[in-house]
Amino acid sequence: MQTATDAPAPATETEESPRPLAELHLSTPKTSYAAKEEIPLELNIQNGKFDLLVPFFSVATKGAFTQITVTDANGQVVEPKRAITQENPPKYVTQDGKSIRCIHGFEFKADSNQELTLKDLQRYYQLQSGTYTATLAIELEIYRESIIEQHPEVLELQRDLTRIQSDPNLQTAAKQDALNYYQEQIKFIKERHKEVVKDVYLPVKSRRGKTSLVSNQITLRIE
Repeated sequence: MQTATDAPAPATETEESPRPLAELHLSTPKTSYAAKEEIPLELNIQNGKFDLLVPFFSVATKGAFTQITVTDANGQVVEPKRAITQENPPKYVTQDGKSIRCIHGFEFKADSNQELTLKDLQRYYQLQSGTYTATLAIELEIYRESIIEQHPEVLELQRDLTRIQSDPNLQTAAKQDALNYYQEQIKFIKERHKEVVKDVYLPVKSRRGKTSLVSNQITLRIE
């Protein structure tokens, strides 16, 4: 039973308010531009407290800007003269001898930032004199699994290794010597290229879902 004099316990300093999965912040260097002046847009994507596997084109290319909405002073949506597009072709990546359909991925680490720039908004929108507002949305897909594409030499050695393992004509001792040799070669090549930045790929079938992100609204004036 709670009496009238009871008060709720104060929040402790260790309690955290809910954080969004990621946040978008849209900006531009200034608010007023001449009619034919370039209007650069700058986007900061702040990740939350989880490591995410997301498509590369959504957070690391101009594909992040594909869902810009520009409205005029009357609140009417301005139609673009050309769409902002970015290709995201699938690629088949070999893993454990199987060819898996993937897209180019990106490991978005917790609490990290991605900064992107669209060079000129006026390349895509015909903006006459007046005041406009712009917002940006991203439908960010999230994936469960990632694959690191192996070095071509490693792939070739792994194919030879598989062929030797299934060869019925090789004697046991000779087969084991060959397997040891190929395994050592694979290990050597991986060690030699371990410092090389490798592309991440996301199996299409591992898609978990998507989240909708919406940026702040900025105001632009064309003089």
